[in-house]
Amino acid sequence: MNLKALRCCVEVNRQGSFTKAAKSLHIAQPALSMAITRLEEELGMMLFNRAGRRVVPTAEGERFLARIDSVLRELDTARQELRDMGDLQSGEVRLGIPPMFGLYYLPRLLSSFRKAYPGVVMTVLEGSADDISQRLERREIDVALLESRRVIPSWESVLLGKDEMVLCMHADHPLATLPHLEPGDLQDVEMAVFDSTFLQRHMLDAFVATRGVRYRTALQSNFVSLVIQAAQDNVGIATLLRSVQQCTPGLVGIPFEPAQHMDFRLCWRRGEYLALASQRFIAFVREDRTLERTAE
Repeated sequence: MNLKALRCCVEVNRQGSFTKAAKSLHIAQPALSMAITRLEEELGMMLFNRAGRRVVPTAEGERFLARIDSVLRELDTARQELRDMGDLQSGEVRLGIPPMFGLYYLPRLLSSFRKAYPGVVMTVLEGSADDISQRLERREIDVALLESRRVIPSWESVLLGKDEMVLCMHADHPLATLPHLEPGDLQDVEMAVFDSTFLQRHMLDAFVATRGVRYRTALQSNFVSLVIQAAQDNVGIATLLRSVQQCTPGLVGIPFEPAQHMDFRLCWRRGEYLALASQRFIAFVREDRTLERTAE
């Protein structure tokens, strides 16, 4: 069924005239008449009653054209949506982030992206590294922000930013004046730690395990704000990112010895189609070095 012929039929019905319809569509009247005639032959019925000064649809034509008019409007809408997405006047990026890195870095990136593509909706979901990885595998999100050690080799990724895990405490804490902390310094020290879903917890435990050191757990949680507040209130030492410590009043950040660096990467599934909005977001991250500069 010829799409051009369908449009001709709808326009003839709207104008009530072959001549007016041809003029409106900017085609020759004989070509319009031929297209409609061929369509009628294909359908095996007349769509228009051509007797009289005004062309009117037959009973069959009226029902057929009502359907076709609706279909053509939907088609035009779909085409417009594709054009809008091509210009990124619309679209959505579904992003999964770990809570701590997203706390201070991500808003800057999203603000810059929003200025460049104001029609794109950013849907941001927070969760542990394991949760975010599973969401990406289940295709519940399009892209994920993860520390390099949590990136699956089969994924594509691009470096987004770098940071350092430091031991954070109240300025009055006995260890707050040291230039750095070695495993032995944490023996029997009270800690406000994240639960086992956090990479920071695994890094801390591996750090003290090298010397057989055991700290004391004063608080354990997956609630980032609670752990930060516990460190501020001198409940215990917390392992936070340097970027978080620098933006949190009343916290001193002491580096580990050796230093514990973290690289964060934007990840997506290799070999699968990504919506244009997500493609543009990835390209934007590749070009924008604001986060990396800020972390240095």
